Amino acid sequence: MQRTRRALLGVGVALAGTAGCLGVEGVQYPDAAAGDGGDPDGDPPEDGPPDDPPEQTDGGPPDANAALATATRAVVDDAVWFATEYPAAVATYRDAIADAVATVRSVRATVDEEAAIATEQVDAVAAAGETAADRAAAALEPHFSPGPRIRARVDRHVAVLREFAPRNDVDRALEELDRMRRDLASVGTAIYVEEEFSRDPIYNRLFRRLLAPLPPEDPERGRVTGGTLVELAVASRDFSTYAHRPYDRDGVDRDRIPRIYGDAFDSERQRELRARLGPIPQPEDRVEELFVAYARRPPLGTRRQEAFEGWPRELDGVPVHVQRYPDAETAEARLSTALDEGATEGRAPVDPEATLAGSDFSGNASADGNATEGGNASDADGETDDGPTAWHRFYHREAEGERYGFDEHAGVQYGYLVRAGEFLLATGFSGDAWEERTGWHGRLRHGWVTGA
Repeated sequence: MQRTRRALLGVGVALAGTAGCLGVEGVQYPDAAAGDGGDPDGDPPEDGPPDDPPEQTDGGPPDANAALATATRAVVDDAVWFATEYPAAVATYRDAIADAVATVRSVRATVDEEAAIATEQVDAVAAAGETAADRAAAALEPHFSPGPRIRARVDRHVAVLREFAPRNDVDRALEELDRMRRDLASVGTAIYVEEEFSRDPIYNRLFRRLLAPLPPEDPERGRVTGGTLVELAVASRDFSTYAHRPYDRDGVDRDRIPRIYGDAFDSERQRELRARLGPIPQPEDRVEELFVAYARRPPLGTRRQEAFEGWPRELDGVPVHVQRYPDAETAEARLSTALDEGATEGRAPVDPEATLAGSDFSGNASADGNATEGGNASDADGETDDGPTAWHRFYHREAEGERYGFDEHAGVQYGYLVRAGEFLLATGFSGDAWEERTGWHGRLRHGWVTGA
């Protein structure tokens, strides 16, 4: 089925020439070699410990593509937390530290005035530190782990105070109380919070979930996390940021650190991608809308080469569009609406290895490993028996074409669309057909959508 897409108000002109800006590489015809740039420079250290298994939702019917739904739920939940709860959580953390510092300061003043220190006073500062750790943990965990850091700082000072308090060594006790006060105050500053509990860039467990296909013990994990920059926008919450490993600002010259101007996945690029997606954005009953773009993390500059300096669209990130609905039934209804307004040709995983395996470069591999005309052997909604999720190969007619001056004709946009639980996900939209481009995945090949 073909159809002329419903009118796009005010977006037709903006679409001309934006293919590269939205992250889909230029067309490569079937006899061309696929590729994606090489490994990033350097070999960053391995990633941190693995996450706890994501929480599962209770009740409801069995979800299609359950593995992808679970991975997407973990990403979306964490992204929304940063967009909505993070500011209040950080404020609570800083208040908890400030209260502990006030207690230490008060005890120190009393010890100085009375020229004596009692065990009860040591107990008071110890309890203040424990309360601060508990409050901080309640505010920031499981996204961050402030509790052990606070307890480690408090415990070493309390141990010294418990040693000298029975001797009534006031001078030594005052010295240690001063150290404890300064030590606690240092972890309550805005600078400390921005560095250790950052949301610009994000590099906590959300970053690891965005790059979920490789487990922490994989030897390539460090290169993947060190070489990938993710743009993230929670459009439904008017929030955007970056996710990547931070640059070593203390170990290198400032002019070697890349500079990225503007906001991650700003509103103009969001509008451009929605236009490319055509009927896929379905706002009715939608709970959340996210934009994610995977790009190469610009390396540090060298004396022979200047550091990257430019705008996010110049990173050529490969975008993913995510919509969340109240339940799987609503998401299925919105999927049906989108499919009715476009057309499909089989299903294929968003999997670089599978894409390169088929002779038609489409990813529709048959049981013997050769490409098939109509999609996967099983066209049912769900995972393939021996691989990642099969996505609809979806296309629709756009308001304008991209064929080098033939804009008077309606162009066709080709991409991938799938429902996973309560989510609709779309990626890879371009004016170039699936069979006429290869290696378009870029850093998306490390994203959560390719591994579930």
